[in-house]
Amino acid sequence: MKNYLLVLLASSLLILSFPHTGSFTPFVFIGLVPLLLLRQQLLGSGNKLWKLWLWTYLTFLLWNIGTTWWVANASVSGGIFAFTVNALLMTLAFGLWSFIDRKMNTRYSFFMLIPIWILFEFGHQRWDLSWPWLTLGNYFSVRTGWVQWYEWTGTFGGSAWILFVNILVFRLYQVYKEVAKRNQYIFTILGVLLIPIVVSQILQVFAIPTLQPKQLHAVIVQPNIDPYKEKFTISATNEAFADSIVVLANRHVTSQTDLVLTPETTLPLSFQEERFQNFAFGQNLLNQVQKWPNANLLIGASTVRIFDYKNSLASTPIPGEQNWYESYNSSLLLTKKDPPQFVHKSKLVPGVELVPFSNYFPFLSALAIENGGSSGTLGVEQEPKILTMQTKKAQTVTLAPIICYESIYGEFVSKQVKKGAELLCILTNDGWWGDTPGYKQHFSFARLRAIENRRWVLRSGNTGTSGSIDPSGKIIKKTPYWVKTAFSQTIQLRTDQTFYTTYGDWLAGISISWILLCFSIFLRHLGKKSRNLQV
Repeated sequence: MKNYLLVLLASSLLILSFPHTGSFTPFVFIGLVPLLLLRQQLLGSGNKLWKLWLWTYLTFLLWNIGTTWWVANASVSGGIFAFTVNALLMTLAFGLWSFIDRKMNTRYSFFMLIPIWILFEFGHQRWDLSWPWLTLGNYFSVRTGWVQWYEWTGTFGGSAWILFVNILVFRLYQVYKEVAKRNQYIFTILGVLLIPIVVSQILQVFAIPTLQPKQLHAVIVQPNIDPYKEKFTISATNEAFADSIVVLANRHVTSQTDLVLTPETTLPLSFQEERFQNFAFGQNLLNQVQKWPNANLLIGASTVRIFDYKNSLASTPIPGEQNWYESYNSSLLLTKKDPPQFVHKSKLVPGVELVPFSNYFPFLSALAIENGGSSGTLGVEQEPKILTMQTKKAQTVTLAPIICYESIYGEFVSKQVKKGAELLCILTNDGWWGDTPGYKQHFSFARLRAIENRRWVLRSGNTGTSGSIDPSGKIIKKTPYWVKTAFSQTIQLRTDQTFYTTYGDWLAGISISWILLCFSIFLRHLGKKSRNLQV
């Protein structure tokens, strides 16, 4: 019974502290303490390590279900797979640390949980089953005033902060009866908690320089089209969807407008990129851009390219021909002078847009989940890309097109900024999940991208939440859920680069060095112990 209570306490604290499943953020600083207590109890009682792994798995499974249950709204099987596999991966990371700590059994080995977990989060963003939604640093997306220093560390800095405090609180519990040590740990914990927050408050004052000579006026559109009943039905047409976003945009476009932003797959029915201008909806959109005094259009679309060779894993042979085609989830920039510019989504949703490991096991493509008009593996860009346009003052503006899932990958976005992006534009369709915490969490994560790179974020969702976020992560405008609307926003463009923009997830490299250092100290300790025994 005590084991079950500790499992429930740990998972409950982690759920209640997560954004929009409680948002009681301080709970995360003690959320792992019950699990550490459970570990101490099980190992102290002589239990096998595999029993600890089972209890740990149950804790992480409940945590995953409690925070991301809404995934099942889009796909029940996909949700179950996400919960079970992600919990298993977390258990493996925690179990690896527990095994190493048990073998080394030194004071510093206990703290190896921090680098091992950071490397787990780092690796989890870089393989076919990537699902970094529960990266610990994401917890502060609703408390951006606490983590302005993400411009140096990214979200992994928040992960390390959470783990460090949990370990210190656990140590405090262990030495609580020893007054001197207890007081030492209490002061240390207070310092570790308060110093980052104080530094963050100071940084927030300097997040937006007073002088911003380069401005951009934008209109953000939220068409509010039901993805289940309207967007991907037999009667759907790109012409109708193009007309609807033009009508919404025209309510706000003025001679000052530089950019109109629309959601992911605004044009949901696939078309060949090279023939865009041959379609009626393509001509209508191009004509509308020409009619606008100065505005450019960034729009989401499902697109196709034809090849006379197998271009990549995503290439599919055309029956009866010697050609291949690739499907993409794309962003499309239309300007007055330049030809249409396409950028394809790079970070694909496992199962929906990407068949995991099909590069090694091609037969898995047949098992792809269909969703949103796409099945199998979509084509991707080989590296993050940016787009360029001209404003009314003949100024060149570079922007980062970020499609849906890509917005939860900090280093991916930072690479776009490193290439010169002055503005982050997120195009997404969060309507798959219904009115759940899912779309709210997704919006809040965008605030972290603003802080990491000190860039304005403009976010256009098919339905709530669309909005604008300043470089300090503050929400300036935010649309309600399930409302057809549009709004205008004036922003300041920046060209400076933060430490995180320049160096990305450098904490992962530090974590590797930390682990190697700990092992070297341990081996040196064993060597000394062996020599002493021989003497």
